[in-house]
Amino acid sequence: MARDAVADVRERIDIVDLVQPYVQLRKTGRSYKGLCPFHQERTPSFIVFPESQNFHCFGCGKGGDIFSFYMGVENVDFREALTELARRAGVELDTVPTVAPEVDAHRQKLLDLNELAAGYFANILTNSPIGTAGRSVVEQRGVSAEMVRSFGLGFAPDAWDGLLRFFTERGVDPALAQEAGLLQTRDSGGYYDRFRNRLMFPIRNRDGRTVGFGARALGDAQPKYLNSPQSSIFDKSSLVYGLDLAKDGIRQADKVVIVEGYMDVIAAHQYGYTNVVACMGTAVTEAQIALVKRLSRHIVLALDSDSAGQLATLRSLEMLPRALDSEQIPVAVPIGERGYVPRAVIQWEKRLNAEISIVRLPEGKDPDDLIRRAPERWPEVVSTAQPFLDFLIEGVAGSIDTGDARQKAEAVRRVAAVLHDVGDRVIQAHYAGVLAKRLDLPESTVFNEVRRGTTRPSRPEQSASPSARPSLDASMIQRRASQEDHVIALLLKHRDICGNVMDQVPADLIMDSRNRVLLEVIRDRSIPLTMDPESILAGIDDLVADHGDRLLDSLRATPSQYAIQIERDILRAVDRMREARHREQLLALQAELRDAEASGDKDESARVAAQLAALAVEHKQFAPPTSPYFRDTRSDVTP
Repeated sequence: MARDAVADVRERIDIVDLVQPYVQLRKTGRSYKGLCPFHQERTPSFIVFPESQNFHCFGCGKGGDIFSFYMGVENVDFREALTELARRAGVELDTVPTVAPEVDAHRQKLLDLNELAAGYFANILTNSPIGTAGRSVVEQRGVSAEMVRSFGLGFAPDAWDGLLRFFTERGVDPALAQEAGLLQTRDSGGYYDRFRNRLMFPIRNRDGRTVGFGARALGDAQPKYLNSPQSSIFDKSSLVYGLDLAKDGIRQADKVVIVEGYMDVIAAHQYGYTNVVACMGTAVTEAQIALVKRLSRHIVLALDSDSAGQLATLRSLEMLPRALDSEQIPVAVPIGERGYVPRAVIQWEKRLNAEISIVRLPEGKDPDDLIRRAPERWPEVVSTAQPFLDFLIEGVAGSIDTGDARQKAEAVRRVAAVLHDVGDRVIQAHYAGVLAKRLDLPESTVFNEVRRGTTRPSRPEQSASPSARPSLDASMIQRRASQEDHVIALLLKHRDICGNVMDQVPADLIMDSRNRVLLEVIRDRSIPLTMDPESILAGIDDLVADHGDRLLDSLRATPSQYAIQIERDILRAVDRMREARHREQLLALQAELRDAEASGDKDESARVAAQLAALAVEHKQFAPPTSPYFRDTRSDVTP
């Protein structure tokens, strides 16, 4: 996803507002209290903490965030909870709507017809005399028999009813075949083949199902390339050619190279470069980037070098930052000084979790030509890729008349909008300087345009109430969230060696609902311990999987550790999480006791005091061990 929808929903929905329709809450100090909705009780032990936006029940032990609460009280899963809370918050989710069974069954029929047609075309190309023209093209282009089989290449004969007769013999409804994009209707009635005298390239989805075709005309027929029409199973802008065959290669290389044409991909795979896919056009779309970014964060564009291709690449670059995942980084922004103490506020800025670069292909050459002429040089060509912002600035500002103020303003506007989406302050400052130098402008002018509106408060108030949320110990909450993420990241990455400790992580300590889902999956004994993290994430909800990807990314710079060190890190982090929760509960109860004493409620004071006493007993477990050399002031025992 281009943004973190979970974080957006958290910011817009206050946990107190969410809980109140289900629980009658009473304010006690800085927290709220009520009867727990998850178990029967007479005395309120359910506490809502508006500062940390969490809840905890001292009676049954349940706790979590807004998603955990809604999942529990409505008995729904994470995706359902997110969908409903996003609706309430006005956050748009990039999701695929649930498909009715009858609609899904119809879609499967269309897929089956496309795969039946793919077999028909492939058989003609490989075995039939009427496929001679197609075989000649394949041989001239140097495509190996193995690539023909792997990519399912085929040939549509030069006939108006070849496929139609094939379908008729098998009892296929021509209306359904027309809906699948394989037949077309005659004005006079009846049907005819859509694809004729063309080399056929089956276009498959990520799972390897044929959803449509790209067809290259033989000779001078127009159009040169003809695709399947838009349908319920075929959307060219949301498909990446060759992705089903490139998944493993992309993961192994940790890089995806996006080219333009079918033959570019086939040539690359034929010579062993299996991390290459095609966007099937002159421009890359957001949906296509969304498909490849889960496999690798290192994206290289190697599109056509002609003027149309360059313009299309520039259009793609201007949308790329919005299509990529990002993370929110806390940044201290100075706001002046009071006496000798510098003052600052915490603001959040976006940083992309991806590296995008552009290969400048030689004029008049495409990857197919380059690879077939000198396959050993392809890695060298890819290594010359330049960062996308350098390419963008050269493309936008390269032809600007620096004496034309309007052109300069338009160039600054276009580049500043992209830098705004990139978010990283250092990158923004660097490229603002580069652009300013190219356009002969003051750096401050460009940088002000870039920075306009790029930061936001750490927890902006977006609920109906105009009053701000209570102040909070941000460092304590951030540390707890960081420890929690670290634990889940280690368990996910090292699941095969963490069997002894994964059950020692209490689910009720996990506040982030996505982390709870991941913990449940990590503990699932039906999943082989040897399964790699990427494969595990591929099988779960995309939103949780995206979060899991970010957790794994956070460990990339971590040096290798022995199993015993990893287990020790996990257990230490769990201890810190317990201590943080204990401190949070202690502060809440102390505030309750003060309120009860101030109101003269002796019964309530006694009850809260008893809870505090129980917590005090638990508090001893967080104390450091007794020193053999110094007097321990925590004890009455003297050495």
